[in-house]
Amino acid sequence: MAGSNGGMAAPLGVALYPVCTLAGNTGLFYFFDTTNYNDPLSPSYYTWKQEDIIAGRMPTCNRVIISYRDLGVANITVTLSGMVGQTDSNNACTPSLMVRPLTIGTTNATGLICTVNFGISLSAANLQLRVDRAADAGPVSITKIRLEGRVEKTAYS
Repeated sequence: MAGSNGGMAAPLGVALYPVCTLAGNTGLFYFFDTTNYNDPLSPSYYTWKQEDIIAGRMPTCNRVIISYRDLGVANITVTLSGMVGQTDSNNACTPSLMVRPLTIGTTNATGLICTVNFGISLSAANLQLRVDRAADAGPVSITKIRLEGRVEKTAYS
């Protein structure tokens, strides 16, 4: 039996997703464009696990080193969050965050992996990093990220 192209003249090489219009009487097939990292309709984000530092000590992140593939100019938002305050059962911690915009990439989109040292500072427990890209804010492909900073030397102050 011959293979089917799903009603297409030739194989597409993409996954098709059946959807219905809001009226519900028209069926369409959507697919993800994997050749363009700049989705004009949907935002995207990267998030990393919380950094678990020595219990009872307060870490401070002073900079984030971001390695990315240069696919063109993109605007991203870097958010570093954590918890500050008392950590005993009688006092609640307070969430704290630092949010900063950053433009990455070049207009000629070299396709090379580039690195940027980005200054963002926060002293808090359970540090977590998130990078957001708004819809149509440019192509983003992050290859590696590193938080740099210090941890206080005096425990249980």
